[in-house]
Order: sequence, then C-alpha cells, then structure tokens
Amino acid sequence: MSFPSPAKSADLWDFVEDARPQIEQALIENLPLATARDGADFNDALRYALFPGGKRLRPVLTLLGAEAVGGRASQVLQAAAAVEFVHTSSLIFDDLPCMDNATERRGQVTLHLRYSEGLAVLAALALMNASYGLMFDSNDLNYRHAITAHRELVACIGANGMVVGQTVDLAIGDGSGARASSDQVRNLKTSALMRLALRLGAILSGANEKQLSALTCFAEKLGDAYQTIDDVLDLSEDEALAMNGARRATFASARGASDAIQRTNQLVAEAKRALTEEFGDSRASRLLGQLSDYIATRRS
Repeated sequence: MSFPSPAKSADLWDFVEDARPQIEQALIENLPLATARDGADFNDALRYALFPGGKRLRPVLTLLGAEAVGGRASQVLQAAAAVEFVHTSSLIFDDLPCMDNATERRGQVTLHLRYSEGLAVLAALALMNASYGLMFDSNDLNYRHAITAHRELVACIGANGMVVGQTVDLAIGDGSGARASSDQVRNLKTSALMRLALRLGAILSGANEKQLSALTCFAEKLGDAYQTIDDVLDLSEDEALAMNGARRATFASARGASDAIQRTNQLVAEAKRALTEEFGDSRASRLLGQLSDYIATRRS
C-alpha cells in the first residue's frame, strides 16, 4: 500500500489521490455482499449506493487522525471503510420517502427509486452492521483500542448522535420543531460523523486523551463550519419553505450569507488553532488545515 511520504510537502489533494485507491479497495474487500442465489439485486444496490464517485473525505479524515497521533494510515483502512459505510447508510436513510423523500443523490437517482424502498433500507442496515465488525479487523489489532473504537462508533450512530440529528431534521421538515432548533442541535449528524472519522483512526493508533480532545475540538468546529456553509447554500430553498409556513432556524437564515461566511471563517481559524496547539506544524495538521479551508470556501 502506497501513501505519500511524510517527508514530502503537505498537499491535501495529493494525499487524497494517493489514498483513494487504497480506500476503494478496502470498501470492495469489506462490502457485506449476500451469498444467496437471490441476493443479486441486494448486491447491486450496495454497489450502486457505495460507488457513485466522490473524494472519500471522511475516510481520509480517519487516515489523517491516525497519522496525527503517530500511527500509520495503512493500519486503519478497515476503520476508514467503516466510516464510509456509516456515511453511505446515513445518506440512504436520509433520502427515504419517510425522511427527506429525495429523488437524486450525487447526480444519480436515489437508491430507493432505482431499486425499492425495502431494498434501500436493507442495504443501509447491512452497511451499518458491517461497520461494527471492522473495528476488530486490523493488521495490528489491539483489542483494548478496538473495543474503545467500537463504543465510539455505537455512540456516534445512537440517540445522542446521528439518530437524534435525523430526528431534528424531521421536525424541521414538517415545521413542528424548526423554530426551536439551534444550529448546534441541527448539526449533530454532520459533526458526529466528522468526529467519528478522526477519532477512530486516532483511537486505533493509541491516542492519549489530550490528543483525542484536540481532534474532537477540530472535528466539531469543522462540522459547524460545514453545516454553516451548507445553510448559506440552502438559503434560496429556505425562502421557499418560509413561504409555505416552515422555516429552518439557522444562523444563515437569521443573519444572512455575509455573517454566516464570516462565522465559518472564524470556526475554521479556531479548528486550526486546536490542531496546531497539540500537533504543531506536522503534516497531518497541515493537511487537516487545508481540508478546513476547502470546506470554508466550497460553494456547491
């Protein structure tokens, strides 16, 4: 497995391009395919959901989380695959008719429309279920670290993480909880997954509590920045919702795009500071800083 040498100058997109084939291979090797004769449609659905293209930035966070604390990216590829499995399953659930009722995802028809709603639910559950076991599948397994990582994964998905985040999204969608929802509560899904991605690689690499605290701070600031920019991009949609009596209580809708972008820049500065105070000018710190800059400037 080939990753960029730490001796080379840090460039996020070089790292992503070198890491992506290894991530894709880990996804293929760990895909929870059905072996039954009648499982062909299920297997096709899994592949359709998991391989639409994309940068794989969340698994990249896992690799960089490992490197930040002195670990090796090649040792946490299974954990990186688990993060992408969880992310993909969350998107499948998001798109269902009982949730967002979306018709398109990443430029293609959503999974439940391409196959069926039932098959989409089963594919999402299979991906999420497969992620748990991957905490114990490593070339250099430490069971204490693996158990801690498993608990981290369960907590991310559970009632204080992505599940309640989706619950808040449902309330916003029907207007019943939109005005009471703060940005912090709305952002549970986004920040929970970024925090998971970074911390899994670090935990499996033997990170101490001080290192994990710095990565957590970075991930939560980054998640807030990501959500704030998303809300800026969604302002026109929010205006349409407001005309129908619903309104998303976001910083961007309350203060406008200019203030929201300023807030994003402040969050990114705070995220970078959390990294450099703990990890200095390491390659992982620089690459994560570049990632936060990319998120702050994205306009689509």
